[in-house]
Amino acid sequence: MNEISILMHMLSNKNNLYVIGATKSEIFHTLNVKTKNKSGHFHYLIINLSKYIEPLGLQIRYNPINSHWFISYDSEVSDLISANPFENKPRLAATLFCTIVCCLKNPDGISKITEIQTIRKKKGVIEDLRELEQKGYLKFDRNLNHINLTPLIGYQLDLERLFVKLALKIKQ
Repeated sequence: MNEISILMHMLSNKNNLYVIGATKSEIFHTLNVKTKNKSGHFHYLIINLSKYIEPLGLQIRYNPINSHWFISYDSEVSDLISANPFENKPRLAATLFCTIVCCLKNPDGISKITEIQTIRKKKGVIEDLRELEQKGYLKFDRNLNHINLTPLIGYQLDLERLFVKLALKIKQ
């Protein structure tokens, strides 16, 4: 097997329910890359693989929540195909967005219910958080009143593009 086929396998491998792909260090270890220019070699491989799979409607993406690189459908194609995961429940989408904001602004990635309630401006977010936990988007520790995101969000939502679009809207 050459490096590209090994990389393709690693980036499409589903490790468990919430983890797809591989981290940069896992890729270095598997490919046995020990040179000083590891980062340059990594980018070379990613760019070449990206060009190779682009005609298939696939792209290489990065999940910032768990630092994994993975292969996904091109967003233009998947937007047409994918169904609404919230089944016409905009309150879940709003609560999830507020949770993402709260978790990403805290250095440890953990938010409290009161923070989410403040941003959401609703007191009854606990039911929404339970539903989001059942869907696998977050983990809810009822004893400590802590909420943290699962990596699943980073695979289904391009967080970087979302925040860039929000920043551009705020500028207008």
